[in-house]
Amino acid sequence: MVAPEALVELRELCPAASVKNEAGQVFVDLPGLKIPTGKEIVARDALLTMQPHSGYASRLFLSQAITGRGANWTVHSVLGRTWHTPSWRDVAPGRAIEMLLQHLKVYQ
Repeated sequence: MVAPEALVELRELCPAASVKNEAGQVFVDLPGLKIPTGKEIVARDALLTMQPHSGYASRLFLSQAITGRGANWTVHSVLGRTWHTPSWRDVAPGRAIEMLLQHLKVYQ
């Protein structure tokens, strides 16, 4: 479950953020999330789960990989779409916004 106040914080970065569920897993849908990648900002649809998924404590899935950023990208099917995510384990549990910002560090 994503607390209403957590969704409010996430909407500061992604105004269209909403909660989605699939097979008992809760995701925050972040359409058009702006991701800083060093010299530029790229937009990707994203899904954040703060629950364990595919061997990680949490995951941030992107609609398309970011070339030259992250390593060991894998492909997953979630909510009827194909998503991409790099190997990134350095995300401590906490508030949703803090976890999202930790996930975004891999792209900087």
